[in-house]
Amino acid sequence: MKKYIVLLVLIIMNCSCKAQQPVLRILTFNDSFDEDYFREKGDYVKDTQNQLDPYVGVWKYQGTEKTLILKIQKVTMFYESIRKTYRDELLVTYKYIKNGVVVVDNLDLPLINSFENLSNDQGKKYGTFSLNKYNNELFLSGSITDIPLNILTNTDIYPIDFNIIGVTPKIKIQYNGLMSYRGNPASFYVGKPTFELPNNVVLVKQ
Repeated sequence: MKKYIVLLVLIIMNCSCKAQQPVLRILTFNDSFDEDYFREKGDYVKDTQNQLDPYVGVWKYQGTEKTLILKIQKVTMFYESIRKTYRDELLVTYKYIKNGVVVVDNLDLPLINSFENLSNDQGKKYGTFSLNKYNNELFLSGSITDIPLNILTNTDIYPIDFNIIGVTPKIKIQYNGLMSYRGNPASFYVGKPTFELPNNVVLVKQ
């Protein structure tokens, strides 16, 4: 839980630094999964085995009222200015449609490699994810903003049917309501759902 809270704090904070930290040490994802690993200034966690690549692309969930389209792109050496570290990550933008009306469409936003020099309004349009491991299961962990409700939440994305010949890959997205930050006054959320975006749904690769 502490790790998730720190993640939210790092994303919410906005740091403007004049120069980025040089790389002092290169590590693999397996190195970062070690329980004794402690991230140090200048670390670069590199996707040496291209484990993020299968997630890259456009994914779509089509419900009766809601449609969610994720665009996932890989960014090498994404810079975390608070920790002064680098990590290969996946940048997520999305299009959300409700009852035929486009509510959010950020699919054509440019790639970024840091949240430096971005306003909060600009930064909330991007989700960032990287590889995680729990009980020998590999999946994506990160955060995304439910823009209609202005809620930043920790999120996990799980692979389904990856690397199976003849089967279309899928992913399942899950938001963590207990690990989220509400950006509006409490009165705004009275009568509102926990999330506006579709949650615990399966998206198919397009």
